[in-house]
Amino acid sequence: MFKKVSIALMVVLMLVSVSSARTIEGIEFPETLTAGDHILLLNGGGARVAFMNKVYVAGLWLEKAMTDPAEVMNADEAMAIRMHVTNDFFASSKNINKAFNNGFRSSMPRGDISSIQEEVDRFKACWETEIKDDDEFDIVYVPDKGVSVYKNGEFCDTIPGYEFKKSVWSIWMHESRPADADLKEGMVAGNVSAEALAAKEQLMAAATLEKEAAMAEAEAEKAAAAKAAAEAEAKAAAEAKAAKEAAMAAKTESAEAAAIKVAAAEKAKAEAEAKAAREAAKKTAAAVEAVAEPVEMTLTSDTFSDDDVFFGVNSAALSATAKQKLTAKARWMKSNPTASVAVEVTCDPRGSKAYNLALAKKRAKSVVNFMVKEGIDASRLEMIIFGEVESADNASAWASQRKAHFRIK
Repeated sequence: MFKKVSIALMVVLMLVSVSSARTIEGIEFPETLTAGDHILLLNGGGARVAFMNKVYVAGLWLEKAMTDPAEVMNADEAMAIRMHVTNDFFASSKNINKAFNNGFRSSMPRGDISSIQEEVDRFKACWETEIKDDDEFDIVYVPDKGVSVYKNGEFCDTIPGYEFKKSVWSIWMHESRPADADLKEGMVAGNVSAEALAAKEQLMAAATLEKEAAMAEAEAEKAAAAKAAAEAEAKAAAEAKAAKEAAMAAKTESAEAAAIKVAAAEKAKAEAEAKAAREAAKKTAAAVEAVAEPVEMTLTSDTFSDDDVFFGVNSAALSATAKQKLTAKARWMKSNPTASVAVEVTCDPRGSKAYNLALAKKRAKSVVNFMVKEGIDASRLEMIIFGEVESADNASAWASQRKAHFRIK
């Protein structure tokens, strides 16, 4: 079963490629974006114009095509807006936040934003640093999480609340007072491309097969642990039986008191060994159970470099945990298509320098190949081979050096 799932997963991953981009007002936008577990489709876009100057170009990504601004504004489902600055004079921090403030007032009864003032202040703070031409801001809403803001791929803040999401989207989708009527019309064009739909379907199929593969692998490990526990129990029982038979033989050959004493000692020893075997089996089963269900990792630019990928002794193979970490990192890079990453690989100090350099290269290629299969272009991944690194002379220190570290360039 696991082998079949693995082969099917490889086939789907070979079919999935980065979706094509669409040019809107001279700016290229990807046909798909990811928001958490959601795959979003480019619904449309246009330019915000002020005093006959194009201030920024914006696109709207939804889970499905929509053409009704009110439906977009009120939908409690994942969606995103990307703003690409084209005129940093009109798109200055002061001007942008003034426009946002007017949009928030338009969304509230009698223009009173006091009930959402704290959320508004946090949202506007993401635009307070200097804004330059070609800066890109992503406004991403995920249900039960809130509205997250990113500047050039760097996370700024997440403001919770569905009601606040409606206020944010009303800036562009308001019935009578949108930021720009032509931009609003372009964003709700609903012209989702066939390429985007195909890419979404393939990515969803790949994610399903990946989960099935991980579950199959976990089940296999769990079965192996159960087998080991059964073997340990059988061994303990056999030793207990042997101890009992030895005690009976001793009883025949010597005095009854001496035989009982020997039997008691052997029985205690066998029971202790059996108990130790059961506890070891429980720990093994618990460890397997802890990884039986794959953990969904959501990374930000602040946490991307936190989790290193570790390797076994003299091995470049990727463990299930390593694959989960790499899948999460690939998902972040897909959401941040302009980011490049350095993969820094080290080894423990045992072995010759030449051997460790060769082993480090194999580990780096193993990581890069996996990321490429996840849909990341190899040109965005730089392999940096450090080889052996000095450490304390013990197994724990050596294990901490057999790793690949990821650094956003």
